[in-house]
Amino acid sequence: MTHTDISRRNFVMTTSAAALLSATAPFLCAHAAPAADGSQTKKRRWFDTHIHVSDVGRDGKKRAKMLDELLDVLDRCDADLRFAVCPDAGYVSAMRTDPAAMLTANRMVYELCRRAPGRLHGCCMVNPNFTDEALRVMKICFGEWGFVQLGEMLTYIHNYKMADAATEKVVRAAVTYDVPVHVHVGTYWHKKAGSSGDGMNQLADLMLIAERVPEAKYILAHAIGCGPTPDFISWADMILDTIKGVYPAYPRNFWIEIRDFQCAALARTLREVPVDRLLSGTDWTTRIGPPFQNYGTMFDMKEGANPFPPEVASFVGFLRKAGASEADIDRIGYQNARELYKLPA
Repeated sequence: MTHTDISRRNFVMTTSAAALLSATAPFLCAHAAPAADGSQTKKRRWFDTHIHVSDVGRDGKKRAKMLDELLDVLDRCDADLRFAVCPDAGYVSAMRTDPAAMLTANRMVYELCRRAPGRLHGCCMVNPNFTDEALRVMKICFGEWGFVQLGEMLTYIHNYKMADAATEKVVRAAVTYDVPVHVHVGTYWHKKAGSSGDGMNQLADLMLIAERVPEAKYILAHAIGCGPTPDFISWADMILDTIKGVYPAYPRNFWIEIRDFQCAALARTLREVPVDRLLSGTDWTTRIGPPFQNYGTMFDMKEGANPFPPEVASFVGFLRKAGASEADIDRIGYQNARELYKLPA
């Protein structure tokens, strides 16, 4: 059965609804007003490859209107925003010890994505320690549900290495499904960051599996980023140094994910990494809310403390300041992800 969305979201996007709202409350449909030349205002397209979602809040209660609340984030964004989503929070923790938790977590993602086609795209998270179940879940996610990405591969939470024999089987399966492998690489070091910040060892581990399975496509999750305060020491320059030192040319099977666009290494990234190998992936989560914080709020930060306006326009401004052309911005913000995921134009 085809799902039909008759929510307020689709209603206000119609011409007749815009006209009706305009007559009764003009300020409600300002986004639909025509430009001075009579053309419709068009939002910039933006695709975020790294979004964590959970339909269970921190209080342990089910979020009954999870999809509506999540799509509201997309609706109120200043860009035409699409998300690649993977599990978060309790779903991730359960996979440490329970192989059945993998299907439960990915089904939660599927239920969101199937009701928002073209706006939400599924990412399959597995724990390779339970190899047979991981491969079974991948078959469902990629063979039946149309997920676009494997990962995020959370080696530090699920206690495995990318170069492990079991993980290699999972990566080779991703190759057969022709989907990229999204691998956690610590963004920064901090005395309280724990194992998630072990970026250089995580990069070395990724390089080992890439040597063994070079035909796979690897996304270096949040490789270009910084901390919420100056106390966090960014790994971005060391990651770029290592790639430049190890490989005679930039490896075409590596995609670099930009998490924090205000990162000091952004300009260097634009100079050294081919523009068709750069992605936007902010690690944005649904941990606070609903209502959820505006897209553009930094990872694990409250919106009121964000150091810049939480909007795509801020990311675009940082890219321009770092030397990106308009064509570069379109590639980084949308086109590279669309091509990597093999989605229609």
